[in-house]
Amino acid sequence: MIRRAMAAFAAGVALAVACAPALATRWVRVGGDAEGEHFVDDAALSRTGEIVRLVKRVVYLAPHPMGDTPGMPLIRETLGVVECDCLRAQHRAVSVEVIGMDGHVLITTGPMKRIWERIEPDSPGRATLDFACARTAP
Repeated sequence: MIRRAMAAFAAGVALAVACAPALATRWVRVGGDAEGEHFVDDAALSRTGEIVRLVKRVVYLAPHPMGDTPGMPLIRETLGVVECDCLRAQHRAVSVEVIGMDGHVLITTGPMKRIWERIEPDSPGRATLDFACARTAP
């Protein structure tokens, strides 16, 4: 009986530790466009040299079907890990989750090997880069 209680307690502690980063999430709006609002998790920023790794969330203003294909599940938002190069003004997605209207993950890419992409001026990507680089400046 005691062994079972201790195992349940240990499992509860492990769950609390695993969930701790999610509880520390601090979404900061960094921009938007005609499609949606863009947010960065201020608590998850990390910088190595000129590269900032961040968690980004895009909440769409009008839900749209996956792949813009009628009849497919509707997308409410995306959540992804992004790297921004502060020196070269470029970024790349490291992983992405597509979230449906009910809040469940529809697709997750897992880790991706992506090439660096140029960031357009006056875009949500540029607002993300500017925020992340300024917030983590040495």
